[in-house]
Amino acid sequence: MRFASLGRGSEGNALLISAASGTTHTTVMLDCGFALRETERHLQKMGVAPTDIAGIVVTHEHQDHVGGVFKFARRHKIPVWLTFGTYQAVKKHCDEVTFKFCRDGECFVIQDIELKPYTVPHDAREPVQYVANDGCFRLGVLTDADSQHPI
Repeated sequence: MRFASLGRGSEGNALLISAASGTTHTTVMLDCGFALRETERHLQKMGVAPTDIAGIVVTHEHQDHVGGVFKFARRHKIPVWLTFGTYQAVKKHCDEVTFKFCRDGECFVIQDIELKPYTVPHDAREPVQYVANDGCFRLGVLTDADSQHPI
């Protein structure tokens, strides 16, 4: 399993998680807070084509995490996973995007990667982070969590 940051901070956040199994290779994007062209430029620098991305998982609705998710997903026909609370906050942007709901503690699979969302304290509607598992390795991601907002 490999992971890389396309960038992080108040201007935008996006991570890539990749796993290989035999002859298959899966890449998942975690959040996409950058504008469409900026996201494509970051991916190109890393040698990743948008068509290499099997899915986008969203942590929460803040602009620096979802700013480019729906335009990128729409253009490249990539499904998006998010919590119902996050969906409620961003649903006006979801037209023509395939989206699926996820919940705290319920695993789901995107090709070779199993993802388990877990609730975090943050000032958002239903924020989660993820643990990724490819059968050999696990990767836990924690980006935004507030000690002032208990679970």
